Amino acid sequence: MKNRLIYTLLIFNFITFQAQTKSEQNIGSWYLYYGNHILSEKWSLKTGFEERNYQTFQNYNLTLYLLGVNYKITNKLTAATSYLYLDIDRTFDPDVAPKTRENRFYEQLSYATKYFKIPFSHRFRIEHRFLNSLGVKTNINRARYRIKAKLPLSKKFYIMASNESFFNFKGKLYSENRFITAFGFKATKKISLEAGYLGHYINDLHLDRIQVALYLKTDFRKK
Repeated sequence: MKNRLIYTLLIFNFITFQAQTKSEQNIGSWYLYYGNHILSEKWSLKTGFEERNYQTFQNYNLTLYLLGVNYKITNKLTAATSYLYLDIDRTFDPDVAPKTRENRFYEQLSYATKYFKIPFSHRFRIEHRFLNSLGVKTNINRARYRIKAKLPLSKKFYIMASNESFFNFKGKLYSENRFITAFGFKATKKISLEAGYLGHYINDLHLDRIQVALYLKTDFRKK
């Protein structure tokens, strides 16, 4: 009986693995840079860049460029709007050429608070996506909600965890979710580094990704 159970589990695991796509079988990687550049008490610029790979350090998936502006409504509430440009390879195989290019705009509200003395942030975003794939143009609008927490371990080190859900206005309502947990290091007052795990659910795929991020904060206000 025990041997039959073991054989059954082995067969089930083999079938499950075989049913996975190449994207799911491999551990991919996301590399991020985001900067917040303070201009005044209320206004700041946001810059960003991402490179995502289907496999660690190889097999290109997409690059993302971001430029935006933030407006601090209160010490806890911030509004933002941004423009993003994305170059996307939707195919896992590196020798296949089809590319998608996307122009994206969003409006966003962020709210900072504390629960049990732990800093939390809530982010609500509306996105407008304009995609061009081999001449076929598509417009997609969606909403995103993210909750994020940072648990300080010391003055330099912290643990970060976040979960973000995506909701389409047309078609499949709940199409994507991202869960991230990472270890953070405050190198200076201006620079923070994070490295951790991203669990990405998208279009019925469950992807495992390594995420490495650099965050930069600059202040251009007159002292």
